[in-house]
Amino acid sequence: MVEVKLHTEKPIAPSQLKNLYQVAGWWPDRDEDGILKLLTCGVAVGAWEDDVLVGFCRSITDGMYRAYIEDVVVLSSYRNKGTGKLMVERLLSELKNIDVISLFCTDDLVGFYEGSGFKKTKQIVMHYKN
Repeated sequence: MVEVKLHTEKPIAPSQLKNLYQVAGWWPDRDEDGILKLLTCGVAVGAWEDDVLVGFCRSITDGMYRAYIEDVVVLSSYRNKGTGKLMVERLLSELKNIDVISLFCTDDLVGFYEGSGFKKTKQIVMHYKN
């Protein structure tokens, strides 16, 4: 049975999250030092099967007006079983006093996020990278 816990309730080791990213084919260049920093910014949620991290998501927020959800990742063997939905619901519960919560996703995930109350907008997403 999968349990969803805040990082503050069940700490996520950087090595566990790095392994989850690698198995899922995400972020091959992230190192444990950087992952440690991201775990301390905003709100982080892990999905656990016993002591195995099977899913993760996080938010970056100013604590009042805006939050941005990032890195919603679930191991393939746990997808389509409600794990992602549980994580997003827990994250939204923690962010309940935030005015606007945003995220980026691919077209194939629009329905998943609409199921949690998100609405597609016509905004253009732009990135700047050093």
